[in-house]
Amino acid sequence: MLWISIKQFLLQSGLSAEAFLLFGVVAIGLVLLFAPRMAYGIGFWISLFVLLGAFYFSGFTPDEGVFLGFRFGAYTVYLKRFFIISASIGLFSFFEWRQGRNLDLRPEIFIVLLLSLIGLNLLIQSESFWLIFFAAELFSICSYVLAKPAENSPIGVESILTYFGIGAFASAIGLFGLSWVMGFQGLPDSDAVLGLSSLSVFPWVGTILFLAFLIFKLGGFPFHFWVPKVFEQAPTPWVGFISVAPKVAGAFAILHIVQQVSVDITWPLCVLVAVGATLGNLSALRSESLKNMFAFSSIAQAAFLLVPAIVGSRISQVESQLLIFSIGYGVANQGLFCSLQYFENHLGDRLKPEHLAGQLLLHPLPSIGLIILLLSVIGFPPTIGFTGKLLVLSTLVPGSGLWPGSVSTFLFGLLAINTLLSMAYYYKIPYQFIFKTKSLEFSTMRSSAATLFWIVLTGFFVLMAFINPALFFPFQ
Repeated sequence: MLWISIKQFLLQSGLSAEAFLLFGVVAIGLVLLFAPRMAYGIGFWISLFVLLGAFYFSGFTPDEGVFLGFRFGAYTVYLKRFFIISASIGLFSFFEWRQGRNLDLRPEIFIVLLLSLIGLNLLIQSESFWLIFFAAELFSICSYVLAKPAENSPIGVESILTYFGIGAFASAIGLFGLSWVMGFQGLPDSDAVLGLSSLSVFPWVGTILFLAFLIFKLGGFPFHFWVPKVFEQAPTPWVGFISVAPKVAGAFAILHIVQQVSVDITWPLCVLVAVGATLGNLSALRSESLKNMFAFSSIAQAAFLLVPAIVGSRISQVESQLLIFSIGYGVANQGLFCSLQYFENHLGDRLKPEHLAGQLLLHPLPSIGLIILLLSVIGFPPTIGFTGKLLVLSTLVPGSGLWPGSVSTFLFGLLAINTLLSMAYYYKIPYQFIFKTKSLEFSTMRSSAATLFWIVLTGFFVLMAFINPALFFPFQ
């Protein structure tokens, strides 16, 4: 009877997937405690079983409603399953990446990965701002572990300390802003306290400070300083996961906050979008390594993810536009890091664009896949990246009467220019592939079966989702 009651509660609450992930964490922890020598092998199979189970149980999430402080929408199931797929790509790619790099077999990585999924799922489902804060912090703690550099070099230590330091600073700012939002919630503007004629400035500033905490999760301006260092030093598979999953979850959390608060923060968001996109793309022009280039591009893309939040309180069904853009970008970007890992396996780490010279003839399939994924990240047809970016920019088209036409025109034009600007540094990759003579292979050839599989799968997705989006997205 107790088991039936628990089962009904989990199905009604929509938290069955999270409960299954937590079960996996406890199971691996017990194995680690009582059979440490077998923990890595057993932990792998437990993780695989739990990921498959969580993917299945995600389907029992309600389509609409709020339960015990958790909200459920039409796209909740879709996002939860996307996070699981993203984590699976990172996990299997990591098994391949660690070959030949003399890394210890640490079963703790399975626990961290499952906990990070719980944090992401709770982040997109939390109705309360407090729950959003704690869910985001749970993922942050896990991401600090995943981003640990493989080499104990001074630069690697500096990267993880920078990541942790900026994260702690952003969390403190977010908690301070949250206290203002909650403390002054519901007070009328006409109140006069301590000589102030209006209290509206407090929730307004508090909302901005709280959003700053979530913008750190996106790796966006002005909390972007950790991104280049972590991208260059952390293991490539986990960089792909960190660069995608928290961005998607954070973008939906920010949109939810903007739709719930009673203050108008359109102008601060416009500034963040304009500066973030321009700063990221201009910085990428000076990048010498591929990881550094992808890092600054990620900062620019974080600005695009904020665009739906600008119009979130004015336009209905903006969630569907954010979903298509964020998933399209997320799949392509993680596939991009799989492509990077493939060439790292054959050419060595710390790759620069010139290292890819002539690889189209030597590795045609991954080279073509990388070019397709680049087109999607930039936002060119025939990829889902074009569709998603077009939908996001369409919300800024002037003439709707929802906000000043001059502002929307400027922002639309600036983001369109930034889309073209990204070509100025991304063109180096296909140029080296096609028009330059090939470089020498790395002396130690590593297995690339997993990354090649993900390159083909993500490349297929970005093409087919452009041709027929209804096959992949839950349109209503």
